Amino acid sequence: MNDLNSHGPAQPQHPDAAGWVLGVLDPDDSGRFEEHLRSCAECEQALAELGPAARLLRTALPAIELMESPEAPADLAARTLIRVEQAARKATWRRRSVRLIAAAAVAVVAAVVAITISLTQPTPALAFSFSLHVPHGGAASANVTAQQTPDGWSIRLTAQHLSPLPSGSFYECWYTGPDNRPGQPDLITAGTFTVDSRGDATVQMWSAADPRRFPTMEITAERPGNATQQGAIILSGSAHTGG
Repeated sequence: MNDLNSHGPAQPQHPDAAGWVLGVLDPDDSGRFEEHLRSCAECEQALAELGPAARLLRTALPAIELMESPEAPADLAARTLIRVEQAARKATWRRRSVRLIAAAAVAVVAAVVAITISLTQPTPALAFSFSLHVPHGGAASANVTAQQTPDGWSIRLTAQHLSPLPSGSFYECWYTGPDNRPGQPDLITAGTFTVDSRGDATVQMWSAADPRRFPTMEITAERPGNATQQGAIILSGSAHTGG
């Protein structure tokens, strides 16, 4: 360690003032500096000048803790603090220490603010869209959006030009998987709906089915009492990412 009591005529050596403010000294060096501080007015002044930068660094501590969260890149907090420590170690005299620590404090706060904003921004909800059409051509169609929520999938369906069904019948919306075939169903219902006299409907439904697992949507006409897909496929379409 440098002799804290030896001073050159032009550049007094007091690098431990910066290290002490940052808390990067080992216990022995910290104890020696505190003992030296009792009789060194210059170091007292250095600590007073370094105080604002030290307070600025302390405001960054909660964000630095956030940098250690599972979502943050590994060792990010450690690398950031190491840079600050290196800035303190490079200081060759008190005035330069003040500039280096102030610059390091500003850099750390700027970095952790940016990281905090990034880590605390809500993750966009996963969404899929379906454009459903008559398999062999026809005027009927439907647009569907499936939005992921904590409770499942919110499904909004808008259908046009479907034929009104007899009383007691309804349209059923199905998610189907890649292995779905007659006699070996790979599908799950996404909800039921009816249409108005023009064959139009806008409905909100819910389902636990994940479009990544069941990427095709089909609409059939069904009657009460059928727990499986019985009617012919009227509309169908595949999932696309986005609302």
